[in-house]
Amino acid sequence: MDLSGKDRKRLWAKAANRCSYRFANEVCDQALVLDDRGTDVVVGNECHIVGDRPGSARYMAECTDRNSYENAILLCSVHHKVIDDSERTYTVDVLQQMKRDHEGAVTFHDNDPAERLSIVNSEFNTEVSGADRAVGLEVNRSASLSGVRSTLKAANVKEAIGFSTNQSLSGRISWCPYCRQPVPAAYTGPPPESVKCPHCGRDVPMK
Repeated sequence: MDLSGKDRKRLWAKAANRCSYRFANEVCDQALVLDDRGTDVVVGNECHIVGDRPGSARYMAECTDRNSYENAILLCSVHHKVIDDSERTYTVDVLQQMKRDHEGAVTFHDNDPAERLSIVNSEFNTEVSGADRAVGLEVNRSASLSGVRSTLKAANVKEAIGFSTNQSLSGRISWCPYCRQPVPAAYTGPPPESVKCPHCGRDVPMK
């Protein structure tokens, strides 16, 4: 893809060196530059959203700015082929939304406490009937959860999931140094520096 230097840097930076594939609750987290014994190997593809020539996937004659950041999406080689071989499923609109979703997800910095979601002493009740898929609670960013309860009631559904996340999921129990009560906590992504005690509301260090 014939991108300008500025557009190429923008595309790779905003995708955070990861495949942008996000579709039907599937997220590809493939790194696109790999280290092979000290040598960087590029395994990512800069792909057109609107096809670049007649006969290519998603070609639109009225598109005039084909080699631009706005018309580019970064993918691993596997999902590049999957998308181009299934043009009816992966339309221009689908790919544009996929790119927005991926770039929006990677803008959250896991080391910044202000951007980590915190859910404390909360109850989620979900009822779904007559659907292909039902999810009780879905968290797709770095988060800490303490004192959280999720209930899912599903009827006539093909797939029922109590909790879903595209992050790594971990849990641990700490003791609050202030009220001396146990603090069970779960978190997605990297461990947070602290979680709120569900008993006294103070921050309990996780280290």
